[in-house]
Amino acid sequence: MASAAARYDGHSEWYDEHFGSSHRPAEELAFLRQALGTGHGQLCLDLACGTGLWAEPIAAAGYRVAGLDISADQLRFARRHAAVARADVCRLPLRDACVPVVVGMFFHTDLEDFAAALRQVARCLRPGGRFIYAGLHPCFIGPFVNRMSESDEHRLQFLPGYGDVGWANRASGDGTGVGSRVGFHHKTLASFFGAIAGSGLHIRDVREFASTGVVLPRNIGLVAEKRPDRPFRRPMG
Repeated sequence: MASAAARYDGHSEWYDEHFGSSHRPAEELAFLRQALGTGHGQLCLDLACGTGLWAEPIAAAGYRVAGLDISADQLRFARRHAAVARADVCRLPLRDACVPVVVGMFFHTDLEDFAAALRQVARCLRPGGRFIYAGLHPCFIGPFVNRMSESDEHRLQFLPGYGDVGWANRASGDGTGVGSRVGFHHKTLASFFGAIAGSGLHIRDVREFASTGVVLPRNIGLVAEKRPDRPFRRPMG
């Protein structure tokens, strides 16, 4: 099982400046609020929380927020918004079936073993618990597509490479500049959803978000649950 890496160390000030609370995408924020419902003081794990960008809406929904991230640099900013701890998303320091809700926002392209992180989510969720996730759309954001002139020209430029799962040799052409700083691990739609299915979680809802896209969606969201009749079973070996 691969471990996560602190890829955002040294980039946190830049990230906080360019992706602060005023930059939360509206569709994804509305999706998160709807999926969260009302927390009634329950614990919600903000997984790979980064600078704590999503802690405020989670807390506003009535949850106690606990943020986890591998980057100590990112956590300098996140602790302004929530209780935080440094942890590897692929090796969560939590007991089995202890969390009712886990939120993850925009991290699957930052690590190699997304499936390992999802298995940890399934392990830590209570039966009936929910995993809420939103991130870059595997089909429309990546090193194989250039979206830099999309808003002006209303077209995209696709290149070979969608099927190449792994760390990209060139940054994503989405215009954010994140991939050129911290790297970009591309996953096909099949490998993205395969990681969720392989964890044993049951997908309840899938959304696509235009965000700033005018031709095709840019982001994807989902809600998955741990079925009460399907407790997590540790892999053999």
